[in-house]
Amino acid sequence: MQPNRLKKSRPLESILAGIALLVTGQAHALQVVDGVEGKTLFVKVSTRDLNRIAIEGGKVRRIKAADDAMLTGSADPDTGQALIQPLTQDPFGIFVFSQTGKTYTLVLQPQDIPGESIVIREQRIEASPASVPGAIEKSSSYQQAIKGMLQALTGETTPGGVEARKTWEEIRLWKGSRFALEQTLTSNSLVGERYRLFNVSDAPMRIAEQEFYKKGVIAVAVRDLDLEPGRSTLVFIIKRNAEVN
Repeated sequence: MQPNRLKKSRPLESILAGIALLVTGQAHALQVVDGVEGKTLFVKVSTRDLNRIAIEGGKVRRIKAADDAMLTGSADPDTGQALIQPLTQDPFGIFVFSQTGKTYTLVLQPQDIPGESIVIREQRIEASPASVPGAIEKSSSYQQAIKGMLQALTGETTPGGVEARKTWEEIRLWKGSRFALEQTLTSNSLVGERYRLFNVSDAPMRIAEQEFYKKGVIAVAVRDLDLEPGRSTLVFIIKRNAEVN
């Protein structure tokens, strides 16, 4: 039986962030765009007012234009948002650096309109649980342990009560790919593994999380399910700790 994938839901902090933007910036029109690394996002900005750039549930670390003469403004480390204004009437590109380490490419389209609020919605990784015995499936504490392990592997939380080991062990996977284990986290009941998958072929790669399930694996998450040639992504695999009876 193929594992069921959890339906993704917006976290509470993301909803609150969106409400805060609306409350604090009522004069600004709201544009919400899905943040995908490697994809160009086109947004309208005002030439006469300040424009706000924010990341839903996260923070903007830095804004960088190819030519500094085209843009004024910067990211505020306290609010995690950026207030910017274009200095040209022509469209131009900027890079938005997220606190999570991701980089988004925006093409600003300057117009004579009121200030805009641009919210980048980051993709969040959620694990797809494998079929496990009914008693475990119904255990909220066990599900919380899986979630905590995933958050530790993705760097969202600082691992506590786990043994961490960094490594680089290449494993044969598919033709046209390179696959390497780069970190292992071990707790009393779980083992979390973080892998890096490279597409070294000349064609796009479509990844299915089900392909990583085998005996002992209880959850899998892949950061990017579509991988262009020359790009890499992260694969997170969570297993039962075989040393626990």
